[in-house]
Amino acid sequence: MSTPSSASDPRYVFVVTYGRSGSTLTQGMLNALPRTLVRGENNLFLLPIFRSWSGLRVFQAKFAGGGNPKTTSAFYGLHELDMAGFAAGVGELVRVQLLGSTPPEDVDRLGFKEVLWHRIKPREWEEFFVFMDLAFDNPLYVLNQRDVEMASTSGFWRSRKPGVAVQQINRIRKLQEFLRETRRERCYDTHFEVTTGEDRDAAAASMRGLAEFVTGSCDDDLLERMMALREVGHGPNPFGKVRSD
Repeated sequence: MSTPSSASDPRYVFVVTYGRSGSTLTQGMLNALPRTLVRGENNLFLLPIFRSWSGLRVFQAKFAGGGNPKTTSAFYGLHELDMAGFAAGVGELVRVQLLGSTPPEDVDRLGFKEVLWHRIKPREWEEFFVFMDLAFDNPLYVLNQRDVEMASTSGFWRSRKPGVAVQQINRIRKLQEFLRETRRERCYDTHFEVTTGEDRDAAAASMRGLAEFVTGSCDDDLLERMMALREVGHGPNPFGKVRSD
């Protein structure tokens, strides 16, 4: 039986995006929210953990026959593996790693942003996000976007062969659409062009919507703090700030 979540467990939020999409700025916006901690990229370390869980689940379904309770079985005990508990244990492992030195009592919302979601194969999408739902109790997803041509010609992608950047970005955009279709109430779209654009009203509406999506509310003071972040460079080669040059 899986371990139930405690009342103090954080709500999880993950930024699903691609390289040079303005995602570090979005990460900054999220960290401006009260009692919210969103870490940066981590090589999508959850993917091999998911594949271990998935492979074990398939193995269990295939070999956990009626004879497995016996010590004479080559698969003795396989039927007792708790796959929901496995996923819940992954959630606890990730919670500890993401918190780091931050006291857990200071955090109500926890997560990370990642740009390597293209590594998940389309045939894995459905099962991967079932795993995420089990591990993180139905997390929220921020779907960060930027014009494909502009993103694909920026620094993160320059070492890729021609066409690879666009192919991988488009896979992530299709993954984002999959999440909208299957978990619409837990998805929020952000757009680099809106967040950093000259239309302050549109930018403010997007940021207020983000804060309300994650925390449930957004007062004017919080919105002003988020708007101020547009002037701060984010990422290794910042384009997050609005510049006049």
